[in-house]
Amino acid sequence: MLLTRSHIRILLCLVALVAFPACHRGGDDSPVVARVYGHELHRSDLAGLVPEGVSSEDSAAIISSFIDQWIRQTVLLDKAEKNVKEDFSRQLGDYRNSLLIYAYERQIVDQLLDTVVTATQMREYYDAHRTDFQLKNSIVKAVYVIAPKRSTAVPALKNLINKTVFSDAEVVDLEQLATRHGLQGYYDSDTWIPFYTIQAAVPITTYNESLYLRQNHSIVLTDDSLTYFVRILNYKITDDISPLELEKQSIRSIIINHRKVELLSKMQSDLMAEAERGGHIEKK
Repeated sequence: MLLTRSHIRILLCLVALVAFPACHRGGDDSPVVARVYGHELHRSDLAGLVPEGVSSEDSAAIISSFIDQWIRQTVLLDKAEKNVKEDFSRQLGDYRNSLLIYAYERQIVDQLLDTVVTATQMREYYDAHRTDFQLKNSIVKAVYVIAPKRSTAVPALKNLINKTVFSDAEVVDLEQLATRHGLQGYYDSDTWIPFYTIQAAVPITTYNESLYLRQNHSIVLTDDSLTYFVRILNYKITDDISPLELEKQSIRSIIINHRKVELLSKMQSDLMAEAERGGHIEKK
């Protein structure tokens, strides 16, 4: 494993924050590797600093940089301790308490949270909150091919893109025709994509997207050198309700987050009730 200088810097910053408090403990008999204003950094403080598999060169660089970082921090900390009179014990206590509570809640969530969300549950949530899923941009299901104007495939592409019925079979035919002629295209007809994604590839200009999409399903455009063939298979305009298939991941996250909130709320209520039953709460 070869660490880059960027990796080393990130590692040092993270480790320094964690390891720094341990560098002041007493009763450490391991050799001292640095000393600043009476503060000592021992060799034992470097244990676990270098990941397994790191080359000797990178290992030496990590240790050397960590020691330099420790020295700089210790110089600043010593000066701050002598000149700053503010007492941070309360803030440190609050921070410790917050970390403990967070760690306990995380344990509860890891052990008890149900993360299985069924298709039925997603459908029920979607139906009950449809107005929460209004589209901010028009979306389409579409396929397209871009061909040189003089390509021999142009007549066949035009006939195919203008077919009255455009099913999966026509999508396959379109892709095969384009592939035979080495043409660029997009053929994922089952996936909703923003309409502006199509516009980035095809020079469609319109000041009224909803009207354009209602009136244009088979589109053939040309410029100086290219011909563009687009078939709009389905569309939804801005402020329409987004399809469920596009929102499944979002809905799953929402449902799981609701469960998490409910789980932690119940846990807190249960702990309060337990403490009250045991007579461990006194208010005066």
